[in-house]
Amino acid sequence: MKRTFTILTAALVLCLSLMVSAQDAAQAPNVGLSINAPVNASPASAETPAQDGEHALTIRSIFVKGGWIMYGIAALSFVAIALTFFYFLSMRAGVLFPKRFILEAQDAAENNDIEALKDLCAENSSPSARIIAASLEAIIPGQPINYDRLRDAMEDEGARQASTLWQRLQYLMDVAVISPMVGLLGTVWGMMISFGGIENGAEFAKKAETLASGISQAMNTTFGGLIVGIFAMALYDILRGRLNKLIGAMESSCASVLRCLAPAGASKAKGTKDKE
Repeated sequence: MKRTFTILTAALVLCLSLMVSAQDAAQAPNVGLSINAPVNASPASAETPAQDGEHALTIRSIFVKGGWIMYGIAALSFVAIALTFFYFLSMRAGVLFPKRFILEAQDAAENNDIEALKDLCAENSSPSARIIAASLEAIIPGQPINYDRLRDAMEDEGARQASTLWQRLQYLMDVAVISPMVGLLGTVWGMMISFGGIENGAEFAKKAETLASGISQAMNTTFGGLIVGIFAMALYDILRGRLNKLIGAMESSCASVLRCLAPAGASKAKGTKDKE
């Protein structure tokens, strides 16, 4: 877990440094002089490239024109990136059901060593260890192992662990839903600025400038919110399919330990299922 948070922090620092360097590069003036450019260029021709650069649509210009609401959208984008890194690092087979742990648990179950199996589960913090440990609690000392009781306990704990994983993934969907709403808030705020400028008794030029500024803020915040929401939802869909496969594999691994622990009950249950 410490390694996961270290990698996550490094990724966030890298993203922040790239954004800062990009903004510094955008703010740096173009002081270079072309060799082939004529010396006696007219002032009108010299001002044309500068004006084109001012009206160019860049990420920095969208961020600046979007106003203070763009800071909230940027924060949501960083949350989405951080959650994505965390999910890809934590939602892995080696974390949910480590292969070494499953093999050792199968060996202990085949030897009918319940205490060793409990110790393995206590030493391991994976969800599969919690599932197997919950099934072992259903064993009554001095009585034969009841496969059905162990299976029910394993299914109940497996459902709880799966619910925890799905709930953790839900945070990314929350970002995907909130981001367009924040962009819509910026849209409403921009329109309020525009109509507020029209209502004021100012000159026509100032009214037109206020109207254009408010509409620009509305469009830029809407664009930013939609972009973050679309990417967050796409990442959620990818991670949802990944998690669904991992949960199925985890359940199969835990069931294999249970079959090694109570082979007779597993065979009987399988035969009953085939008859049905």
